[in-house]
Amino acid sequence: MNKPTIIITGANGFIGEYLVNSFFRKGWKVKAFVHSVPKNRLEGVEYIEYDLEKSPNANDFTSVDYLVHCAYLRFENNKNSNEINLRGTKILIGLCRKNNIKSLFISSFSAHKDAVSHYGKTKMECEIEFDLSKDIILRPGLVIGKKGLAAEIIGRIKNSIYFPLIGGGSQPIQTIYIDDLYLVIESALEKKLNGLFYVAETEAISMKMFYEEIACLLNKKLIFIPFPLSFLFFICKVFETFGIKLPVSSESVLGLKHLVKFDTTNDLNKLGITIKNYRESLIEILK
Repeated sequence: MNKPTIIITGANGFIGEYLVNSFFRKGWKVKAFVHSVPKNRLEGVEYIEYDLEKSPNANDFTSVDYLVHCAYLRFENNKNSNEINLRGTKILIGLCRKNNIKSLFISSFSAHKDAVSHYGKTKMECEIEFDLSKDIILRPGLVIGKKGLAAEIIGRIKNSIYFPLIGGGSQPIQTIYIDDLYLVIESALEKKLNGLFYVAETEAISMKMFYEEIACLLNKKLIFIPFPLSFLFFICKVFETFGIKLPVSSESVLGLKHLVKFDTTNDLNKLGITIKNYRESLIEILK
């Protein structure tokens, strides 16, 4: 039986790159839409240069079964990112409709009605363009892997005993291991599901507990430096005005301010996936 053909946008990124590798290992035909062709390419994967600001070649969508849309332009990198992300997503949806391609959009827990960050609001706007009777929207929690935000946090804790604790560290987080996210995506596509799914461990932990668990697994002492959310946001905005990058951005601070716990139990049951909790996920990548 022939394996499906899948397009993965944002294939230079943490999640997109992992999906390319995982689907390719399973024997799928993969078209990796990348901002720049990587030096270390997988032989057998078709790499196609792609930019959200430009219309892709329609020929690249022929004989394709699925599309997973991971590409996202951050506000920190382009002040017109909201419009670019939305327009680029609309174009992809149109090409998928024309070629009868099933779409899956990688959104975020940050996408909700009270979102104030550009990231959360833009993801919400993009979600609206999809048809939940035909398409799949996944809202993953914090993705734990060897790259991405969780990996950056681990790196900072490894390199210093001092760590900023923003807003008291009481914000709820729910995590998902990167390989579990791949299994969720594969399951959703193969089962031909439709709709919106929250994908993360069912229980939430505080941000402070997450940091402490990382320190414990690394056998590191950790001293928290408290930062009020409003003060840190002000500092970030001042530095960004002068083009100075800090380890945390004002966008990240806004995201932290409005973290929300979601009930993921029913959605995980529909997907038929049992996922690791945050400690099990951390152990996997710290092996």
